[in-house]
Amino acid sequence: MSAWLILLTICLKHGGAGGYEYAWAAKYLDPGDTVLDAACGICHPFKFYAASRTTATFAFDLDPRILSRDAILEDIAQSVSLRAKSEFDPGLFDRISFSQCDMTHLPYANALFDKIFCISVLEHVDAQTLRGALEEFRRVLKNDGLLVLTVDYPNVDMTMFQAQMDAVGWRFAGLHDFGEPADAISTAMWGPEIKCIRLLLAKRLAS
Repeated sequence: MSAWLILLTICLKHGGAGGYEYAWAAKYLDPGDTVLDAACGICHPFKFYAASRTTATFAFDLDPRILSRDAILEDIAQSVSLRAKSEFDPGLFDRISFSQCDMTHLPYANALFDKIFCISVLEHVDAQTLRGALEEFRRVLKNDGLLVLTVDYPNVDMTMFQAQMDAVGWRFAGLHDFGEPADAISTAMWGPEIKCIRLLLAKRLAS
């Protein structure tokens, strides 16, 4: 099964806005990129799609299962289907460099990545962890790179988030608008209704 088909299958099964998040983020994958899928999850498909589209893909998660191909395949079977597991292209594993680590202590060289993707993760962490993650993302991103984020609203505290952004040295990559579009997608699958905020960030560099 292709990485893109697995991506769509998971999104359709889980419903809500997840499919839109992945599809939006995927627009920022370019063939020459070296990319990082941060706090990537186990069966979550973005890393596999990135591996099929870029020069080099790295992915990490705190869950130790991220280092086990068998555990990842089992999670695909449970979260998608046994067919998805049986048809999964094992060659994709060889195109991803996996690590098990904390997002505040990354095992990567400075300025390694063209793009860093972090999908619906940072709304779940406290201010100290957020700051540590943003510092590490800034360290391992190239000066002309992009940090591609989604965060769930209202779970995210955007006042705190922007304060940490500013403190670490991030800026919005272009114009931004926090007004809610009339056609915004939402889901109540996991409890109270949530929506998704999309963020493109770049390093704020000394002039």
